[in-house]
Amino acid sequence: MIIDMLSHIGIKKGENYKVESLIEIMDNANVDKCMICSQLETIDNHYIYQSTEKYPDRTLGFAVINPWDIDGEEQLEKCFKEYNFYGVKLNAIRFGYSADRHSLLDPYFQLCKKYNKMVVVHGMSDQFSLPEKWAEMAKKFPEVPIVLYHMGIPLAYDSAISLAKEIDNFYLSTCAAYVPVIKKAYEIVGARKILFSSDAPFGSMEQELLKIKLVTSNKDDLEMMLSGNAKRLMNI
Repeated sequence: MIIDMLSHIGIKKGENYKVESLIEIMDNANVDKCMICSQLETIDNHYIYQSTEKYPDRTLGFAVINPWDIDGEEQLEKCFKEYNFYGVKLNAIRFGYSADRHSLLDPYFQLCKKYNKMVVVHGMSDQFSLPEKWAEMAKKFPEVPIVLYHMGIPLAYDSAISLAKEIDNFYLSTCAAYVPVIKKAYEIVGARKILFSSDAPFGSMEQELLKIKLVTSNKDDLEMMLSGNAKRLMNI
């Protein structure tokens, strides 16, 4: 089985990317299931819910929340209680906050702890979302798995890898990361801490899959990175 841990669907400026388009891409890449979340520019968690209802065997719903929204906590709780989403995607750059701003983010992490959900985050070498900042949240909420997309590229991947080795609930995901970075992470933290993702439609599922297969041919390790870790963290 292959589970892609990041895709965005819905409306953004100049684009209306339907779930059916994603299913077609998945079929072409032989991907079985895909994490889906809303475009960040126009958050529509209800469309994500409708898509999971329409394609329950192919999609895994995640919420997108702007933490600055007055009713953000209520939005997230609805996504967990009514939509049965598996977690929340946070992007500090897009919504303008520091990833270790506890006064803003702690209530959302507390909800994830309460409902046994995971947090997936944009984590490149941007000042607001450096791996160290997300690691600070992971340390405060050890019960909440945090998956760092992009592995801290282009300048903070060494830090991301070191933190993933140090912190039990801090994981790395492969989308947009360079093959040498994925290989280094694999050698240092092991397959159990790495999850496959493509960032479709912006990233190519076929290309992102190939990168992982260039890193190792070990079947057990590939199974963990391509689906086993995702299933474990989402309890599916």
